[in-house]
Order: sequence, then C-alpha cells, then structure tokens
Amino acid sequence: MGMRPGWVGGLVEESFFVGCPAHESRKKNEKNIFCLACCTSICPHCAPSHRHHPLLQVRRYVYNDVVRLGDLEKLIECSYVQPYTINSAKVIFLKPRPQSRPFKGSGNVCLTCDRILQEPFHFCSLSCKVDHVMVHGGGDLSDIIL
Repeated sequence: MGMRPGWVGGLVEESFFVGCPAHESRKKNEKNIFCLACCTSICPHCAPSHRHHPLLQVRRYVYNDVVRLGDLEKLIECSYVQPYTINSAKVIFLKPRPQSRPFKGSGNVCLTCDRILQEPFHFCSLSCKVDHVMVHGGGDLSDIIL
C-alpha cells in the first residue's frame, strides 16, 4: 500500500485522544481536532493558533475514532462508506474496527477488510475506501476529494 496523500493520509494515520505534549499540564488536553492545513492532530488549547485553518473535530465511540458524516462529506466523497448513528448524529469510522472472528458465508462485506456491512455499502471506514481507491484507482484520490 502506497502513502495516502495530503490531509487524507494524515487524518486516517494520526493518533487521536492522546495527551498533547505542548499542554500536558492542562486539563482537557486530549488531541481531538485535526488541522487539515497542518495535517496534524491538535488539542483544544492548540486550536486558537490554528483558527484560520480548516479544522475537523474527531469524536470517540467505543475506543474508535469517528467524524460526523456532515463534516467529512464537505471534504471527501463518502458514498458507499457505511455511516452509523451515534447520539442522533451520523458518523463514519476513520479506521476499520477490529473483528472478533473472520466472516464466513455470503453477504455484503467491506471490499477492503471483509467486515460485514449493510446493503448497499462497500466500505466500513474512510480508511478502507481510501485504500481501495489507492489500489484500484492508481493511487489517485482526486475523484473523491472535494
């Protein structure tokens, strides 16, 4: 798998919900914001110095990083990525979630990691869609980045 370009690679490869080294002595210092201009995760205390940059809030759901579909679909085409409703908001997982056992049988599965999906979806996460487009689109994400 090649490198994922630009902010897309940064978003799906970054670590979130870890303490910010620049603000380790402050409360609420977990990195839960992604700066698209700098391609890095930042904490709420870092946000004022990025106020002129496009920012994306990352949320946590059962130890997994998610982004609201409404925020993400302004940046990248999210069709065929299965959304989930959490606290009445539709979200998309950034990375595939671990599976307890391999899928055996027929049904609709993620084209990248074989996770069971609802119809008509093809991907369980943004990362799986990006990886699929990278492999089958010759590494060119321009068709899905808005």
